[in-house]
Amino acid sequence: MLDGIWATAPCLHNGSVPNLWELLKPAKHRTASFMAGSRVFDPKNVGYDADQSPFKNGRFIADPANANGNGNGGHEYGTALTDEQRWAIIEYLKTL
Repeated sequence: MLDGIWATAPCLHNGSVPNLWELLKPAKHRTASFMAGSRVFDPKNVGYDADQSPFKNGRFIADPANANGNGNGGHEYGTALTDEQRWAIIEYLKTL
């Protein structure tokens, strides 16, 4: 069920992807580091503001090798789409 998906960031089981826009990008192009813990909604990318954190040490650093469980790879559905197609999916998901 995708109802309310716009309010479920960060994405993936370990919170390694900050928003839906990043999730639709190929894993090798996803941001490797972002600020975590913000509750300020990012309506464009559909997630929380990944440029700020309420915590002194609130930086999430993804591990591409997933040796520590912080990998942000896999789940590459939609990654072969154009940016225009990705934005269309995101706009649709905002309506759920």
